[in-house]
Amino acid sequence: MIEAVIFDMDGVLIDSEGIYIEWLSDYARKMGYSMTEEMLVKTVGLSSDMSADYFDSVLGKGLGRHFWYGYLELCDTCPFDYSQVLNPGVRDLLEQLKNSHLKIGLASASDRKDIEDMLEANDIGRYFDVVLSGAEFQESKPNPEIYLKAINELDVLPERCVVIEDSDYGIRAAKSAGTRVIAKEEKRFGFSQEEADIVVKNMEEAWAWIFPRIFLNDTIENEM
Repeated sequence: MIEAVIFDMDGVLIDSEGIYIEWLSDYARKMGYSMTEEMLVKTVGLSSDMSADYFDSVLGKGLGRHFWYGYLELCDTCPFDYSQVLNPGVRDLLEQLKNSHLKIGLASASDRKDIEDMLEANDIGRYFDVVLSGAEFQESKPNPEIYLKAINELDVLPERCVVIEDSDYGIRAAKSAGTRVIAKEEKRFGFSQEEADIVVKNMEEAWAWIFPRIFLNDTIENEM
């Protein structure tokens, strides 16, 4: 039985990751660094601190961190129209979940301001019972802390919760928290989504997997 659904944001609710990689590539080129797309996409799904550590390993300790936070400062000056990157079917899925009386959470590695801007731009904040930012936790995904907190605030058992994720780290964090995981298919960034319970192409397929499990008791579901 499913009683709650928790969403990741970037890559799941919104298709933002490709845009961020384009910005990062342009910034690296302007700063005189030669970095391949393969190197840059390794930041997808990472927290800000983890990205800074990654660039320290690529460019040298301190230098990489300076590069990353310079990029973030530039991003703050660039307008991002979140209303243009909402993934197809998201609004319908949220409405279906709410009409089915499921609890809904959002647990993203992004800063809270970015999360709130996205929710406001798309007018979907009203659907969420819990909204958490990874920036407010000591450790980011794949540490399950953010999902454990979301589960606790939603007041559900982990096994009655499903998380919709896309990245390796996010899937691993959710599985470590004891939930089931739907992976939104993503082939651009080299993610391994093998740990997910199911991989779906879109939100319609996610709903088709969730819907029958709202009504099944745990015994029957385990026999499926």
